[in-house]
Amino acid sequence: MENLEMTDEEIIVLCQNGDDEAFKNLIDRYASLLFNFVARLTNRNDAPDIVQEVFIKAWKNMKRFDERKASFKTWIFAIGRNTAIDFLRKKKSVLFSEIENKNSDDNDSFAENIPDEQILPDIALQKLQDQELLNDILKKLSLEENEVLVLHYQEEMTFEEIGKILDKSLNTVKSKHRRALIKLRKMIG
Repeated sequence: MENLEMTDEEIIVLCQNGDDEAFKNLIDRYASLLFNFVARLTNRNDAPDIVQEVFIKAWKNMKRFDERKASFKTWIFAIGRNTAIDFLRKKKSVLFSEIENKNSDDNDSFAENIPDEQILPDIALQKLQDQELLNDILKKLSLEENEVLVLHYQEEMTFEEIGKILDKSLNTVKSKHRRALIKLRKMIG
């Protein structure tokens, strides 16, 4: 079944009624968007595995999807965010156990053992000439501030949709957006 003219809701009804082939349309629509989002939260090397896990979770839970609570895009991005955060927690846990093991063997400092993870810049911010400065600036923002900027400017989501993904109130999302922009202005100016 290869009908990209159908709405998400029409495809979801087919999926919920047992049409596994229909799910491929949702993958085609959202794979690259999810990849970009997840890569900004984690990194480009781990993003494909995380996105695959997101679609597996979505497929397994498709019968529970309720369009009255959120759009499919909001739902899939929430799964993406949670899966990326779970991945980062596991990675952090493994990293700390490796550091503990290594530090018991030798006297390397903690800071020397932390891998350098570059946060990918948001496309809306790429207009800045100095890419290094942009990377340094984005590293100084919190994870949620980064998420709000990426979801709002890159994925063109409303603050209400972002609130559903982050499980935060509309006012909290607007506040995080405003604080992130203020921080960016101070760091750039």
